[in-house]
Amino acid sequence: MNTYSGRKITKADLEKVAIWEIRGEDPNCDLGGAHYQPRLGTVQGKLRDVIEYAVELKGFWQWGGGGDFIEVKVQTIADMAKKADLMKEKAELEARIAEIDKQTPF
Repeated sequence: MNTYSGRKITKADLEKVAIWEIRGEDPNCDLGGAHYQPRLGTVQGKLRDVIEYAVELKGFWQWGGGGDFIEVKVQTIADMAKKADLMKEKAELEARIAEIDKQTPF
């Protein structure tokens, strides 16, 4: 919790249950070369428990800053299909509004 990333986490966040992607610390600490955070796994549980697990993983620590935890938002196919339908309907309504705007003199 005393790392750069850890200071951004509040006590309320620690109790949050979610799916978490664990990323290791970028092994390249200088400004040259490629930068990336290796994926160390995806787990579900309280952030507090995920942190306790993750800090022991090989690759979480490289030069002292530690890795990160990213909450994963999972969407169902049904949710995505509904969104696609709504986006289509929105486009049709916007086209209709544009048509009405062309026909009105004011």
